[in-house]
Amino acid sequence: MTNAGQAAAKHVLLICSVGGSPEPIAAAIRHWRPARIMFLCSDQTCASINAALENAAAEGGPATLRECTDKTLLSDPQDLQRTLCDLRSLDRDVRSWRQRGDDYAVVVDFTGGTKVMSAALALVARRWKCTFAYVGGQERNKNGVGVVVSGREQPISHFNPWDALGYQAIEQAVTVFNHGGYAAAAALMDAALKNADDPAVKRELATLKAVIDAYAAWDRFDHQTAATEFDHALKSRNDLAAIFPQAGSSLIVRLKRHRDRVKQLKNEPTAAWVEDLLHNARRRAAECRFDDAVARLYRAFEALAQVQLRDKHHIADTKAVPPDRLPEALRAEWAGRARNGSLMLGLQDAWRVLQEFGDELGRRFVELGLADTQKSPFVARNQSILAHGFEPVSEDAYKRLNEKLCDLASLSDGDSLDWPLPVPDDSSSRPGPTPGAATGRGL
Repeated sequence: MTNAGQAAAKHVLLICSVGGSPEPIAAAIRHWRPARIMFLCSDQTCASINAALENAAAEGGPATLRECTDKTLLSDPQDLQRTLCDLRSLDRDVRSWRQRGDDYAVVVDFTGGTKVMSAALALVARRWKCTFAYVGGQERNKNGVGVVVSGREQPISHFNPWDALGYQAIEQAVTVFNHGGYAAAAALMDAALKNADDPAVKRELATLKAVIDAYAAWDRFDHQTAATEFDHALKSRNDLAAIFPQAGSSLIVRLKRHRDRVKQLKNEPTAAWVEDLLHNARRRAAECRFDDAVARLYRAFEALAQVQLRDKHHIADTKAVPPDRLPEALRAEWAGRARNGSLMLGLQDAWRVLQEFGDELGRRFVELGLADTQKSPFVARNQSILAHGFEPVSEDAYKRLNEKLCDLASLSDGDSLDWPLPVPDDSSSRPGPTPGAATGRGL
């Protein structure tokens, strides 16, 4: 719901801080004509509530029923920490009101009360789907620098805080993403998209979400979805440049490269698949999920053997190998294993075939100690909870397998692919609500 939609909503919950003057509250009531009002006041300002309701009704505003008003008494309106604690219950009230439907809107007016009350209300409300409102005036005392003259109040500013603070959601999502929380980063973007109204802000948020969704899909091996989301993000290059003004161009180049990379990952073993599994394992290890990391390395070793057997020895599928395709030395040894005229090769079987073919990669596998069923680093994998045992994989076991895979496949043991997003370093140029033409009211 846009700000215009908020104003036209049939049921408005008005939350307002109460100061010593009833006029700003009365002006807000007349403007928003709320279905329910929640007053935030102190012992010293409670008297302003009745005066504001009477003032609003007398000046053509709604005749608000007493049962449609609530009052939150603040324990110390000069103490920010205590006031924030006093306002915690508002989250529940706002959530309940908004859940009633699209016709139920929330307006937060922080004109009245102490500066602490206004600041606390703004801090608490910044997470809500709501409209911020402020009552200023056409005339002030003290030569124009004092408070608004009574009777000259005028609502001068109202906007959705998410339109102004959307960059904060972007910064939070980038931080979470760069720590490997891809799903959590996407959830932050989902919430921001639902709460923002400004089309430019929503477009930027949607573009960043497409980037995050692309990497999240890639991380879970859903490469088709990843390619699609990369394409969506690349269609909005101007928004990427707005989010990342200093790094937008280099990010776009990277997204193109990564889109092309995931498109290479088909449903067959390739060298690209081996490297992708290696990087995925490193991301799991960075989360200290070493069982998951080693499971991916195991599959990478298996895929590497499958690529070599297909490309060098014409064995297309290790799940169904005709006996006559095996090296002569293995045909008799494995003759009893054939089922329906073919054999299924596990990881060690595939590497044994390469060794018997005299393949250089098979020879190197043995030299690295990977063929030793008692001392190989694969023992830790086989005893892990995700394989056949109940022993968690240690970081050392992961590192040993990672090192040997890099050696065997001639891959770099450096950092993973450049997934981390740049930090948004300049939010000043991004769109936000148009500031009010007048200054605020001091009370």
